[in-house]
Amino acid sequence: MKTLCIGFLGADWWGSDARAMAAELRRRGHLVIERHYEDYFPTKWRHPLLKATRRVLRGLMARDYNRAVLELLDVRGLEFLLVFKGMLLDPATLARFKAQGIPCYCFYPDVSFHDHGGNIPACLPLYDCVFTSKIYHLADAGVRRLAAEWSFAPHGFDPEVHRPLVAAGSGLASYACDASFVGHWSPKKEALLADLRQRVPAIDLRIWGPGWCQAQAVVRSCWQGRGAYGDELAAIYSLSKINLGLLSEAGTGVSSGDATTARSWQIPAAGGFLLHEDTPEIRASFAAGSQVALFSDPDQLAAQVRHFLVDEGTRRALAAAGHQRAMSVPYTYARAVEIILARHAGDTPQPVNP
Repeated sequence: MKTLCIGFLGADWWGSDARAMAAELRRRGHLVIERHYEDYFPTKWRHPLLKATRRVLRGLMARDYNRAVLELLDVRGLEFLLVFKGMLLDPATLARFKAQGIPCYCFYPDVSFHDHGGNIPACLPLYDCVFTSKIYHLADAGVRRLAAEWSFAPHGFDPEVHRPLVAAGSGLASYACDASFVGHWSPKKEALLADLRQRVPAIDLRIWGPGWCQAQAVVRSCWQGRGAYGDELAAIYSLSKINLGLLSEAGTGVSSGDATTARSWQIPAAGGFLLHEDTPEIRASFAAGSQVALFSDPDQLAAQVRHFLVDEGTRRALAAAGHQRAMSVPYTYARAVEIILARHAGDTPQPVNP
């Protein structure tokens, strides 16, 4: 395979899915020239004054970022531009690449195209192909109208980040708990976790992620007050007895909620036991009852949690089998990268399970 020079727009923090995709491209021998939006628009500022400053300066920061993206037009032999989500990318910037005949692709990892600012839906018609990690987008007529060409390319895990860890010291052992959830707050997730706490009141449940400050007290008391990223994810997934695979509901402009998420692959890759919402997509990738456990409603969720907190032998066996499955396929971002490269080469990509 010849070495390709690829422009890549995404994030680069340890544990980000964009970083995992760029790393997979490099493992295949390609030259990846990146522009990281967080170098221009700081997303982790917390102080109210800093947040206010960011709001005031957002337009200036975005313009500076887009100027940096346009520098890629000076790269000789640029094969294509690959955009991971593209929240700050201005459609006028993307149009400049199109005008020079440079193919432009987008990998989109989220449920809705309208809940993260106006740039994303404005750019969609300009891409040669949009690769979505949500297979249900392909059956949604409202979504299909947003871009000329669509393809499914699944999420994956990062082998450098999502790996089993052992509680060898007191620091790492502090992540051990009965059950955990890592992810954004949503009304549906809050309702499931509130019901679980009521049914299993003694459970040591811990929650990481943004937005949970708005949850009701019974759930908010489980929130660790922050998100978890990078190696912390590996520690949480490895040391929680039960990792909950809760899915987002439908967002703006889409008719369905999630069927899998990045956690669906990353938890088993880290050797964690996964208790996931029951969907056809997760069943297509893991064997229910022998590699992962599934639930369909609050009754089943509580029953499965009670069962697996007691049945340590079966829980560990499923976690080991799920880990073996994740590693043997493997469920890394190699699958998505192969689909994107095949589309660019004009080949027909091999179909993959969700």
